Amino acid sequence: MDAQRSLLQTPRRHSRWRIAGFAAAQRLAQVCGGRAWYRWRHLHPKRWVLRLETLWVPDWPARLEGLRVLQLSDFHAGPFLRGEALTPLVAATERQAPDLIALTGDFITDDWRDVQSIAPTLGALRSRYGSWAVFGNHDYRGRQEGTLAATLREAGIRVLLDATEPVADLPLWVTGLHDLEERRAGSLIDSQGEHDSEEATLRARLAALRSQQSAGSWELALCHHPIGAAALARPQTFAILAGHTHGRQMDLPGLRRLGPDHPGLQVRQFLDGEPASMLYVHRGVGVVGLPVRSRAPAEVLLLEVRRGPQARSASRFETLARWDALGSAGSRPPHAPLRETNRFGG
Repeated sequence: MDAQRSLLQTPRRHSRWRIAGFAAAQRLAQVCGGRAWYRWRHLHPKRWVLRLETLWVPDWPARLEGLRVLQLSDFHAGPFLRGEALTPLVAATERQAPDLIALTGDFITDDWRDVQSIAPTLGALRSRYGSWAVFGNHDYRGRQEGTLAATLREAGIRVLLDATEPVADLPLWVTGLHDLEERRAGSLIDSQGEHDSEEATLRARLAALRSQQSAGSWELALCHHPIGAAALARPQTFAILAGHTHGRQMDLPGLRRLGPDHPGLQVRQFLDGEPASMLYVHRGVGVVGLPVRSRAPAEVLLLEVRRGPQARSASRFETLARWDALGSAGSRPPHAPLRETNRFGG
């Protein structure tokens, strides 16, 4: 199996010394006011980044023209983030009137109970068709993912763990996968044969999910780990939304290797040499380890999909403080219907 097109990933396991040092540094930062510091330094409305992505798709249907998807990821509730830090997002999200909201995992850092502090706030985020979520590797800590999922569902958030759902009566489905590392209950695969067997099982499961989707429909895929994008890509999957990397969190020489590999903010995926899905990697809301970010700001991603003669994507960055101006400058008013006839350039 080509590693670049594999879905399953070997869970990362660190030494006891590294874990102990990591925990000590995190605890020290917490005692020294790390949560208040992070909220002031990185989650202030003037510091949030609004990342506006426009994706043009050939043959994009008229009923979905101008579809808006808002993505948030990697909250890491716990030592440095509680629900009150996310309050500014509620009003700001409503002003941008997204059609649906995607939450791509790592709701907690270590303790599943910390999700209780952010679930009500995330549940208060409003969109036309609702919110969908998948889990990240941290959400399996203590193997309480069932309870964590129930907490999110009680807040009105749909949790997709190897599942797919239609979006109202639109020609659109949302598919979400378990985390690619921790889905195997933390077990390591000792042989290539075992890995290939589980890989084949997962691919068969994904094919079965996609067979449920109506003919001619489009798919939005949610997968916490961006490395799965190559295996998920296909022409009718217009976008794959991921997180996990925090944009490296500390994007500085010598520190980049401390976290997961970051493929980039947007990466075009190809299938048989032809352009297929677009991967978008969210830089996250929260942090792990220390309450600091460098050259990787906390962000809100707003993706708008339009019909275009060629598959392409464009990015624009604003601050959350300017969101009001953007929302009043010709954007679709809250809960207005999707455009039925508008075309790119029309």
